[in-house]
Amino acid sequence: MPSSHDRAEPTDWDYDLGPDWDYEVGPRPDSSWAREWLMMGRNDVVDLLDRPMSESADTQDRIVEPKVGQRPPRPPAAKPAQGRVRVRMARISKARPRLPRKNARVDLTRVLPRQGAMQMTHAIASGWLKSGGVRTKSTGNCTSKHINRCTSLDSVRTGTIAGIMELRRESKCPIMVTGGTEAGHAPGVYSHGNGYKLDISHNSCVDPYITKNYDKAGVRSDGAPLYRSDSGTVFADESSHWDILFR
Repeated sequence: MPSSHDRAEPTDWDYDLGPDWDYEVGPRPDSSWAREWLMMGRNDVVDLLDRPMSESADTQDRIVEPKVGQRPPRPPAAKPAQGRVRVRMARISKARPRLPRKNARVDLTRVLPRQGAMQMTHAIASGWLKSGGVRTKSTGNCTSKHINRCTSLDSVRTGTIAGIMELRRESKCPIMVTGGTEAGHAPGVYSHGNGYKLDISHNSCVDPYITKNYDKAGVRSDGAPLYRSDSGTVFADESSHWDILFR
């Protein structure tokens, strides 16, 4: 029995022309026009498949696949802007130079008590004394704190420097500092080594100023007369100098 794959070419009798035809009456009408119409449609489809793509799109929009080993093409660079381009610059205000003030000196008499306890280096302390008109003298021409022949101001208290400058300003007398924090002085809490004391030399101006303006406060254990100011500063009149304690 022949299979369905061995079916012969379709004939005019194999086409169904619709339900209006009576299959029992006789042969179906000629349908060669339908076969011709189907063949024409098939040829049109084959023609479209074989026809190459038209180049109606712009060549710039076409995607070009890079070959093996080649870099992909770079996109076109942006066109520069037409016309002038305005660039705004930031304005920096010029700082006014600071002019040095006349007589710009530190008023050490207004130093607060907690600031008076601060210690100073020899260079800073000697600079302050020089600006206030107070001189220093050393028998050994040195400033080491560990040699008794030197006159050192290393680790001296700020209140001590302020006190000796106040004495110079109020008395208007020449002041010469001959002893500071160097070794060789008596120990103690309120001593030279801890920055509470300074030695100044005698002269005809400062001697009467101290004895006339400050009250007598007795005699020290070594026999030196004592004078005390209202602020609590104690002046001991030793044979070669004044030993002054600033608290």
